[in-house]
Amino acid sequence: MTASLLVKGLCKRYVGRWVVRDVELSAMSGDVVGIVGNNGSGKSTLVKMIAGVLRPTRGTVTLTLNNSVVPPADVPQLCGMVAPYLQIYDEFTPVELLHLHAQLHGRTLEASHVYSILGRVGLDHVASQSVRSFSSGMRQRASLAIAVSLSPTLLLLDEPGVTLDEPGRLALQECIASARNSGSIVILATNDERERHLCDHVVRMTDDR
Repeated sequence: MTASLLVKGLCKRYVGRWVVRDVELSAMSGDVVGIVGNNGSGKSTLVKMIAGVLRPTRGTVTLTLNNSVVPPADVPQLCGMVAPYLQIYDEFTPVELLHLHAQLHGRTLEASHVYSILGRVGLDHVASQSVRSFSSGMRQRASLAIAVSLSPTLLLLDEPGVTLDEPGRLALQECIASARNSGSIVILATNDERERHLCDHVVRMTDDR
């Protein structure tokens, strides 16, 4: 997989206020791009626009895969995403969630792959337990497993380490390294200095809009 991402002049305006203004970034397969800034600086809004789930007021997001431009409507299908505003179905088990996610993308997963992913995030020992019984950190690990399970072209991580303990943070680092090695483009929105060090370059959001 060879992918590239080009963001040019990206802006988002809500009720007379610019939330994101004139953001530029580019990335290639294997790149990890950090998005940093104060709370309310537009990091999550930028991530949503890159993912193709929020339309910009102005500017463009162009994803190219194997030398072909991906139609905007198809971009969300190529994304894996972890964000505090995304919910998972807590009546399911981690195994069921990964299979459901694959089915929604028209894919199937081998059982061995499912357990390998769950082992990577440290959930293999609770693979058949309902997510309802999980702590917030375990839920975050489940979200991470879902996001990386299909080797997405774009892996979008919005404050992924907020509820993670130290083993969870190590699992996050391993997932980012694995995504990088498989040719994914990783977008990491964070204010955690430990996560910034994982990035090849950083886009800084400002409150001056």
